[in-house]
Amino acid sequence: MEEELFEKPKIFSIKTQIGKEQNVAELIRGRIKKTHDKNVLSVLVTPELRGYVFVEAYKADEVRKMIRTISYVRGMLDGNIPIEEIERFLVPASSVEKITEGDIVEMISGPFKGEMAKVTHIDKSKEEITVELFDSVVPIPITVRGDQVRVVRRKEEE
Repeated sequence: MEEELFEKPKIFSIKTQIGKEQNVAELIRGRIKKTHDKNVLSVLVTPELRGYVFVEAYKADEVRKMIRTISYVRGMLDGNIPIEEIERFLVPASSVEKITEGDIVEMISGPFKGEMAKVTHIDKSKEEITVELFDSVVPIPITVRGDQVRVVRRKEEE
């Protein structure tokens, strides 16, 4: 029993039906609550990796037992995954990361929704961009959050 206390948790991969990853994670979470299982520490679903759910737990057998009757589960991969392999999924992606100065963007929310604009400045620390609207008579710089725009044409394409 004492050696269990010092055992490090491992990350296990569960193969699921594509599009049902969130359902599987919710079912696992429900079973953890119902059984008060202290073996499973966390459940991770990433939009980038379709068809997989990651479970952080101490014992693979306990995870197998828990997912055995979930219909969307296709199986569990043997072995565990090093944290380094899924670390990039744990940090949220920046909304301005793929936007560059000079890109043409469309405003997708806010008071200028539907307007086209050119990116003039990017503040990565605040995740904000400054744009100049094409349809305005006088070019006024407007600062908006990066998730309020959609890139229509890249600067390189011109």
